[in-house]
Amino acid sequence: MKILVVSNLYPPHVLGGYEILCGQVVDRLRGRGHEVSVLTSDHGGSGDDPGVERTLALETPFDRPAERSRGRRRDVTRHNAAVTGEAIGRLDPDRVFVWSQLRLSLGAAAAAEASGRPVAYTLNDEHLAGYAPATLGLRPRRLAGWLLDHVAQRGLTLASLRFRNATCISAALKRNLVSRGVPVQGARVIHQGIPVERFAARLDRGPTHGPLRLLYAGQLHDYKGVHTLLEAAELVAGRRGTDALSVTVVGDGPEAYVERLRRLAARSGVPSAFLGRRPHDELAELYRGHDVFVFPSIWEEPFGLTHLEAMACGTPVISTIRGGPGEFLEHCSNALVFDAGDAGDLASRIEALLDRPELRARLGRAGRATVERRFSLERYVGDLERFLEEAA
Repeated sequence: MKILVVSNLYPPHVLGGYEILCGQVVDRLRGRGHEVSVLTSDHGGSGDDPGVERTLALETPFDRPAERSRGRRRDVTRHNAAVTGEAIGRLDPDRVFVWSQLRLSLGAAAAAEASGRPVAYTLNDEHLAGYAPATLGLRPRRLAGWLLDHVAQRGLTLASLRFRNATCISAALKRNLVSRGVPVQGARVIHQGIPVERFAARLDRGPTHGPLRLLYAGQLHDYKGVHTLLEAAELVAGRRGTDALSVTVVGDGPEAYVERLRRLAARSGVPSAFLGRRPHDELAELYRGHDVFVFPSIWEEPFGLTHLEAMACGTPVISTIRGGPGEFLEHCSNALVFDAGDAGDLASRIEALLDRPELRARLGRAGRATVERRFSLERYVGDLERFLEEAA
């Protein structure tokens, strides 16, 4: 197949796992003999990557807070529609494969659908709900918004798209998108995968001869619940002493929230390290160098690539299971789970692994086996390949 991938970002310019995964999928599809081109934004510079065109525009650069401007969205929609239409005419793809449209507008996707080529969507988060048309209301502002979205500026909203061929990365994400007005009731659920070979396992996890080393890796926002981890560490330290554990935090986020985390760490007395954002190729060594990976998210996560990466490394996982992680984590089978936002519950799970090295070892082995059996990148790309072939 000749495939044109459309995405707001593409490596090396990334926000997180979504864009990294897009690059991995493109590489694997090319390795399977498909001719894959990429059309993405000029965020980070034009670059000279073969097969990658960085000519789409963003509504707002990612280094600035998102802005709500109908005029800017209209202009970006028109630009991206023209750029995409030209690229489709020139590259003549058999399929257009649309990834994230966050801050990209819907112009590229609408142009793809208007081209008459089969268009497929992979939905990895809830950003599309931000393009849902306004609901009708009697107040003048609500009524004006409804008229704009349903009549005058219909092309700026989801009303301009059909989503005939769509896949979601979890049943939880599909449910949430539908509830928020994104018409993907017929979407197929295809769980993501990771390149297991890049995450060699460390399975010789016996008794610790020092503090239990806890790791969090991801974005630092309140809804990620990293404060719950530090509060739980303080509870454990109060019962076991501050030398019983340590905490490493990898990632970045709003300065105010990061400062809140630093204050919590200082108050607890638990040795804590804030490493900031690290290159993705350093994460495997970080997973293997820690005893437990903790993911304390409060909101419904679409899925959980960092969980899978830690599990592939044989690192036992403690996590909440709201959203996608609940579709592959099983308490006391391949992970320990706790109630979101409950520092006491998390502290009890940490102490269970502190006291039971055999449980750490068993969960590490089970986690690795789960990833090998169900969540390899090769399986994921194979499922996407079939999905694209079947796209009408």
